[in-house]
Amino acid sequence: MHYTTIKDAAICTALAALTGWWQPRDAPQAVMCYIVIFILLVVAFETARDCRRRRMKNNE
Repeated sequence: MHYTTIKDAAICTALAALTGWWQPRDAPQAVMCYIVIFILLVVAFETARDCRRRRMKNNE
């Protein structure tokens, strides 16, 4: 894992929490929701980083 990936995922998760479009009924539900959002973002950012690396490697 890269520091920037974790940082970006944390910022995006915080922004998702602040939007308020979905209000969980209780605290455990909110924590689980935001953990899932964080994990999905980390996976998506790492996958995008790997694809970009492969694309740049193939262009050389």
